[in-house]
Amino acid sequence: MMHVEHRWAWAVFAAIAPSVASAAPSPVVIAKCGDSAIEVTAGEHGGTAVLHGVIVSAGGERWSFTANVGLARPGSKTRTITVEDVHTTEGVPLRRKGAAPAGLFIDLWLDDKKVILRHASEGGDDPDYAADLDRCSFAREGDGALAALVPPPPEPLGCAPDTVRGSYRTQVDRAAKLSEADAEREAHALCEDHQKTIEARARLEQAISDRAARDRLTARGAAVMKAEDTRIKAWNRIDGCLGAEPSKAKGVAALHDAEARTRACYAKIAARP
Repeated sequence: MMHVEHRWAWAVFAAIAPSVASAAPSPVVIAKCGDSAIEVTAGEHGGTAVLHGVIVSAGGERWSFTANVGLARPGSKTRTITVEDVHTTEGVPLRRKGAAPAGLFIDLWLDDKKVILRHASEGGDDPDYAADLDRCSFAREGDGALAALVPPPPEPLGCAPDTVRGSYRTQVDRAAKLSEADAEREAHALCEDHQKTIEARARLEQAISDRAARDRLTARGAAVMKAEDTRIKAWNRIDGCLGAEPSKAKGVAALHDAEARTRACYAKIAARP
């Protein structure tokens, strides 16, 4: 069974994975659902990863395809992979329309042992597509393969000396005039505080990814793309939360207050159903 890990660990893995890869990438099975299977092959030298899928319907119809991986989103209960440039290698995806969908959302439901594939038609010969696979198992190696597909963290993780002397020291110096020793200490404290905020944001992103995947469970056609509105609405609520009440704190205390207020907003939005 695939481990349900925190996005924090995923981000760290994604940041170091390219530097430790040496041998040519090999396919890694992400999910196996009866005769259906999903596997991913990492791109060489940081190139685009390729997903290979075999989808076997209840009636025995078999569709095999390859596609370029767009991104991976780890949720708490789900993993989402988006793919594009889908090409059929065997069979047809739909009886009435043999063309492959232009792209796919592939949601792995870890606890429910399901894999859900969805696509909304972009017009022309591009078909809507929906397939639900159950009785799925998730390989342990899959978490590592998917983690390597997560974009690297947008800011440095941890509180290494160079990191602390960078933006954190700059923020402290702008907020108050302190001795060298006090400024260094406050910068390190601010960095440690911000790590909690990064983790809170990671938990929020997990919750948002789970919600979007949940919306796609029952979605068909154009409703598939509306599930992505979940992300936009969530971040709009974050902006409203952060701007709801101005901080009364001053100096370095205001920096810590901003971190605490941001974490509170993340937690509030993450807790919403």
